Formats: sequence, C-alpha cells, structure tokens
Amino acid sequence: MKVLIISGNFLSIRNLPMSPSGAAYIAGAAIQAGHDVSIFDCYIADDLNKKLKEKLNQFNPDVVAISITIVTTDIVDKQTEFGARYIDLRPNIKSLVNTIKQNTNAHIVLGGSGFNYFAKDWFDYLNLGYGIRGEGEYSFPLYLKRLEEGGDIYSIPGCAFIKDGKIHKVARDWIEDLDNTGYPAYDLFELDNYKKIPWAILTKRGCSFHCTYCAYPSLEGRRYRLKSPERVVNEIHHVMKSNSSALIDFCDNSFNCPKKHAEAICQEIIDRGISIKWSSGAIKPLGLTKDFCQLLKASGCSYVGLSIETASKKMLSMVNKGFKIDDIREALDNLGDSDIPFGLSILIGAPGETPETISETFHIVDSYPQVRSMWVSVGICLWTHHQKVLDSAREEGQLKDDRELFNGAYYISPELPKDYMINFFESLKLRRNCNFQVNKPYSTYRKEVNVIF
Repeated sequence: MKVLIISGNFLSIRNLPMSPSGAAYIAGAAIQAGHDVSIFDCYIADDLNKKLKEKLNQFNPDVVAISITIVTTDIVDKQTEFGARYIDLRPNIKSLVNTIKQNTNAHIVLGGSGFNYFAKDWFDYLNLGYGIRGEGEYSFPLYLKRLEEGGDIYSIPGCAFIKDGKIHKVARDWIEDLDNTGYPAYDLFELDNYKKIPWAILTKRGCSFHCTYCAYPSLEGRRYRLKSPERVVNEIHHVMKSNSSALIDFCDNSFNCPKKHAEAICQEIIDRGISIKWSSGAIKPLGLTKDFCQLLKASGCSYVGLSIETASKKMLSMVNKGFKIDDIREALDNLGDSDIPFGLSILIGAPGETPETISETFHIVDSYPQVRSMWVSVGICLWTHHQKVLDSAREEGQLKDDRELFNGAYYISPELPKDYMINFFESLKLRRNCNFQVNKPYSTYRKEVNVIF
C-alpha cells in the first residue's frame, strides 16, 4: 500500500528543538512491512496546505497517517507579560485534515503522543473516527495488513474508533522484542533542515518511576523493555548512513535507568570504534559516579540534561521523584568534574511548593557554577487522568471540568503568591543561560492564541 505519514511537528525549527522521532519510527515500521512510504513534514514550508495538496496529488496515497506531537503548548516569548506565549496547534491539524479530505479518498489514521490521551476529543474536533494509541510499530503495520486484506481493523491493539456514535478503545499491547522493530526512517526527511537538531533514538520502553506529575508509565508501562546494545548501535549506524555528521540524542525518559543498560550501550559504542557525538536530555541523578561519567564521555557524550526538577527535600517527597538530595549533589559533583557540558531542568509549582522550597532548590543549584544552562518550567501541564497531580487540581478548583485537559490546563501551587512569582520571574531573567517558561498559572495571564501557519 502507498502510505503517507504526516509529521505534525509544527514547532520543530521555529521554537522547540524536536526530532520527528514518532513519525520516523512509524515510517520505518511500515517500510519493514513492505509498504511504499512517503513523509510530509509540517515545518518545511510556510504554505503547508498548498504543499500538502501537491504531495497528495503526486503520491496518491491509500492511507494518510497523522502523527500528532502536541495539542497545545506554551513557548518562550520575552515580549509577553510572563515571558511565554500560549499556542493552540489544533487548528493546524484541522486545516491539514480538511485538505486531505478535499484532495483524496485515502483512509485517515490518527496517532502520536498528542493523540494518545485525547482520542475522543480529536475525533469530535476533526470529525474523524479511527486512530491508534500506544506503540504503533506493531499496531500500525497490522492495521495496514488488515486494511489491505479486508480484515478486522477494530480489534487491533491500541486502536480507538467511533461506532454507533460512541467511542470504543482496544487495550494496548507492549512490544516485547524491540530489536525486531523497524529502524527510524530519518532518511525520508529533508536532512538539511535538521542540522542543529539531534536525531532521536529510543533505547528502551517503560519507566519504573512514580512521579506524581507524569503519566509516562501509563503510556509504556512500569517494566523496562530494553533494546540490546547491539541494536541501539546498529540504529546509530543506520542514521549515520544518511548523515555521517549526525548528532544522536538518546530520547528515553531516563536514559541512565537501568544503569547497567546505559553502561552496556556506551561500552558497545566504544568497542565498535564509533566516533559520534551524542546527548540525552533526561538523565536522572542516580548512579552518576565518577566512573560512569567518564564512560559517558569516552563513548561520545557531548551534553547531559539532568532532570532534577527540584532540590528541596520536601518537594522531592511531594512529587515522589525517587531520589534524594545526596543523589543530586553526587550527580552535580561528578558531572562537574567530568568536563561534560550539562544543564538542569527544574519544575516549579507542584502541590506543596512554597517560596521556601524554591529557595532551597536554587541554594543548591547556585553552589555549582559548572551548570552550563537551566530550563525552568513554571506550572504543571495537566493532560491525562493518569497524573496524580489531578487530585490536587480538582480539590483546589484549578481543574473544574476534565474537558479542560484538551484545552491546555495547568496547575500551580496556591502557596505561591502572585507578587512573589512576578519577582521570581524577574530574578530568572538576570540569570546567565537560564530559560524559563510560564504555563498560564494566573487568571491575569493573557491567552494569546497563535496559529503557526
């Protein structure tokens, strides 16, 4: 079958440095299954509807799969009151869907991280009725096979669909043998547009942590399913065939957990004599010994994003991070000694956050001048019922109706006075290499909707 995959990554170059990993992995799975696959990348041109129409007429697909990465988001904009601007990406997707409907009779399938928790909302908004949630590397090729052979597409693991006016969902299956999934088809993208963005590679699935603000384990499970180190390095080779100077990003939720798996990958890179630069933006401050940091560096690690979120003892417990202050200090000490450039991510505003807990976090952070950069996110994004923080949001009246989740709902601790936070934002502006994003935490926030094209 002829399959067109739309990478709905409107913000990739303009604002958020995102690799189109979801669309690339799904495209690779469809190619592995023997289908003729083409990509339409949503940031390549200003007039996307015109370009999409041309693509549809040229390629004439049987199936169009739309990988929705984000529903709504807030981006840094220093010209606004709180230094951030709210963006609703739904009109962009709707515009593309209308163009598809007007120019082809192809089957339309929704998927991607931005679809997973909002199937019914997307169906209602787009007037569509079929999508695939979860790990599409297995489910999407199965869908194509059954569609081609006239089989039952409504029993495919992870599918969601509208029937008799009601939404139905089939339970997702975990892929156990990740080594046999398709390689990410980054070669289908216009590589010159991604010179400054690392190509993302997944080394595993699952997350064993229980952070109260995160729903990642509900998407991939709490049990780690690992790619072999050999397979991971083979993926690196695969990417470098198309772009020998490619930067690699291990985009796992926590690359260094489990630690033995990360060590084995680094050692495989060294043993096979591959000269690469790689990074990971989600390293947990656990097990970052001097030896481990040296192994990271020896294997080509050029940047580490350390996900601490808070350095307050109280808040580490409140959000159930799974590590302690001593772990953070060990990680900062050893990364600082390793000469690997590294930055921190900090999350402000979880239940229980106060000016005192914020002060505790920055007291520790400021004692490490080796930190190259810092990303501070203010306000917790609410997007799914699987987040424990929703309990606080409902109890405190910050989430009055769960339908608000599809509109970009956020939570911030009521123990943070507005005047204090405004002064806090001003202090962040004075910090070197500090970016911060304010996620609509106050009623006075001026909601500025911006459609990218």
